[in-house]
Amino acid sequence: MTAPFFLAKGLTHGAYIGTEAASALTLHLTKTTAYGVGDPLSRRVLLLGVARTPATLVGAWAGRRIVRRISDQVFVRLIEAGLVVSGLLFLAGL
Repeated sequence: MTAPFFLAKGLTHGAYIGTEAASALTLHLTKTTAYGVGDPLSRRVLLLGVARTPATLVGAWAGRRIVRRISDQVFVRLIEAGLVVSGLLFLAGL
């Protein structure tokens, strides 16, 4: 939901990804706190999150290497293509 706003501000490459990561971190910390207080956050869910962390780190590392090699124009077009595909999948109910 934030991608169009970040693109409209002219963010690309590292600035876009860093801003997106910071906003996602804030969102997830807030949700984790709320879920922890409300008690739907079980030990199993926390362990699954920890187990998935290495894959997330590898994905971030690989993504950084790819993003460094593409132009601003290609970066923006890839983000926009992802938004279009996401919108179509949403409309299709998938």
